[in-house]
Amino acid sequence: MKAFRDLARILNLIDQRSNALIYLLFNGLFLYDIMLLRRILYWKEQHLDQMEQWLSDVAEFDALVSLANYAYNHPSRTVAEVLPADSDVVVEATEVYHPFLSDGQAVTNNFTLRKGNVAVVTGANMAGKSTFLRTIGLNYILACNGVPVCATSFKFMIVALFSSMRTTDNLSKDISYFHAELMRLKQLLLFVQTHPYTLIILDEILKGTNSKDKLEGSRMFLYEIIRYRVAALIATHDLELAKLEEEKGEVFQNFCFEIELSAQIK
Repeated sequence: MKAFRDLARILNLIDQRSNALIYLLFNGLFLYDIMLLRRILYWKEQHLDQMEQWLSDVAEFDALVSLANYAYNHPSRTVAEVLPADSDVVVEATEVYHPFLSDGQAVTNNFTLRKGNVAVVTGANMAGKSTFLRTIGLNYILACNGVPVCATSFKFMIVALFSSMRTTDNLSKDISYFHAELMRLKQLLLFVQTHPYTLIILDEILKGTNSKDKLEGSRMFLYEIIRYRVAALIATHDLELAKLEEEKGEVFQNFCFEIELSAQIK
């Protein structure tokens, strides 16, 4: 294409600036830098209406190459299966593990999440709750992009994804940690109203308040989001939230990460 050939010539001339002798001679006698600047600006002006599409195509190609490179470097991983839109299952994973963990190091898990269900994950500190949430979220993103996933089997339905894993305050905007949490949860409620099929992943909501308000607020929030029949995966340290399964067992499902001490604590 003539436009790209012209651009290649200009870029080649720009590369010549690295030659000290040519740079000093040409720039001193012919104002080489100014000549190149005029040529590149003229080329940009001539093709301005096409540049946005070209840049978009290059960005898409670069992303596809990156995904293909990941798939090429992990030939042993599994290609996910897309479930139909009328499926009751949102995610069904067998022996799934975090993509950043090596095959021998990772502890695998089986997990199924259906439409309208909320999985409540409890467990001790460092038991793996947050890692498990990231495991499902990352593998879901990989699957949606057609990239092999870290699981023996991974079936999923294409839905919107909304996550809140790490909330931070912003002193420059007078936003406290608790305020930031409430803003994020408000975004979620507005989001599910316009996206009826959503996979929600939340890690320890309402940490910025006392235990009593946290429990009451979490219960109210979870009962609000199930009105929209979303699929949700929630991690919490509050064992009282596990009682939701007793109140509404057809919606809430409990999971617990246990730990084993393999050495004497001193």
